[in-house]
Amino acid sequence: MKTKLLPIFFISLFSFSLMSCGEETQSEKSQPEVVNVEVQNPVTSLPQLLTHKGKIRSSKSVNIQSRASSYVDKILVEVGDEVKENQLLVKLNSDDLISKQAQLSAKLEEVKATLENAEKDYVRYKNLREKNSVSEKELESIRLKYNSVKSQKAAVESQLNEVESELKYFNIRAPFEGLITSKSAQEGDLANPQYPILQMEVDNAFEFHFSVSERAISALRKGQLATVKVSNDGQIIDAQISEISSSSLNSGGQYLVKAKLINENNIELFSGQQAEIQLVTDVLDQGVFIPKPALMRRGSLQGLFVVSPDNKAMLRWVEVGTDYGEHIEILSGLSEAEPVVISADSKLYNGINVNY
Repeated sequence: MKTKLLPIFFISLFSFSLMSCGEETQSEKSQPEVVNVEVQNPVTSLPQLLTHKGKIRSSKSVNIQSRASSYVDKILVEVGDEVKENQLLVKLNSDDLISKQAQLSAKLEEVKATLENAEKDYVRYKNLREKNSVSEKELESIRLKYNSVKSQKAAVESQLNEVESELKYFNIRAPFEGLITSKSAQEGDLANPQYPILQMEVDNAFEFHFSVSERAISALRKGQLATVKVSNDGQIIDAQISEISSSSLNSGGQYLVKAKLINENNIELFSGQQAEIQLVTDVLDQGVFIPKPALMRRGSLQGLFVVSPDNKAMLRWVEVGTDYGEHIEILSGLSEAEPVVISADSKLYNGINVNY
């Protein structure tokens, strides 16, 4: 009898254990999972953010050109050379002018000798006239000759000064301290006043040049701060609007704007680099804007979690618009009254309970 009761006892005990485990599992499942989250309501207005593409340029650049057609005798610098102000850069052939200078110098010496004799004659005749030894007519004739030679001397001196002034332009010097950035001619070439021989720029002083439309120009102010992102390496440089054009007549309806680059980190820059400027204006843009951390990507889709009235996380796929730095514009899929999940202490899924 005891042998028959023992299997029944163990079967009953095992069944009771299974029932107990089932009740415990059911109890655990009946407690819903809750995720702690941080939420934020969308904002409906942000300062207008303007982004424009443009180029980095040297703040001071000049073409080194001749003022007259002449052959290039010597180019004393190469591309990349640092030069001082007034340093000799190019010597043009000036044989004709030097020959003319020599001729005029010789003529001037001759006229000076003639003038010296004419002056002595004039002084002598004045003294003789005072003693009535010569007539007034004779004195007047000597005076006219003396004045004529003085005029000749002044004319030759003027021609000589003109030649010497022209000779200065055949020795082309640096207008400021800077860097040679381009060389367009070689020794022996015929220099043309319409084409540069060299190009030079001031070293380590750059600006960002960009153009804006009539609609955007009213939102810009001189002294306004901005940031410039270099296209090739993505480095960010602080900038400040330094010049705003007041006319677009000669620029195809676009207004040229310049921003001084404040390169405190000594980022290596080159004139002509492509870049993009981003600046905040005083104008407010209206719309629905959320913090960037709220946005997530799933392939080509972008979405976010909102909190429903019954405190559940609800997934929304949205269409995004302009990037405003810390915020991004939502064009569709979200209303301004819906709180958006910014962060969560564990993974979210659609319909999960949240606490904030």
